[in-house]
Amino acid sequence: MPRWPGVPLVIGLLAAGCGSPAPGPTPQGTLRLTTSQLPSFVVNGEPLTIFAARLENGGQSAVDLTFPSSCSILPAFETRTGQAVTPVGGGLACATVIVHQTLGAGQSVIQSFSVKAGTVPDAQFIVLPPGDYRIVARLADTVYRLNSEPLSFSLR
Repeated sequence: MPRWPGVPLVIGLLAAGCGSPAPGPTPQGTLRLTTSQLPSFVVNGEPLTIFAARLENGGQSAVDLTFPSSCSILPAFETRTGQAVTPVGGGLACATVIVHQTLGAGQSVIQSFSVKAGTVPDAQFIVLPPGDYRIVARLADTVYRLNSEPLSFSLR
């Protein structure tokens, strides 16, 4: 019968490497991204809807984030049935620079998006044709991929 004296050692090392990770939350588990709609108001005779996307670090330690552009949180729009909608004129313009940000324990950042109904692009606002939509905020970090829950809204 052949003998493999190293086999028990190899099996022991493999078993040790397959154990559970250290207890405690992972950094991604501590990040939370939410979207809320602020009260609408009228600018230059046109109704304007503002959304706030909030990224919160609910963990006990800082989280380092890296973004491939100047936009850290991006809004995505879809119909109520989930089909993607591109804003009139294409949406946000982001500078092509790498941005690093550290979000400390308990800290949050808020980014707002101004949306109005229309059919002509406007550099100051995100323009969508009148209708019923959902907005989803997306974290553009290179490691952490988070989306907020969809938030329904209407533009008239």
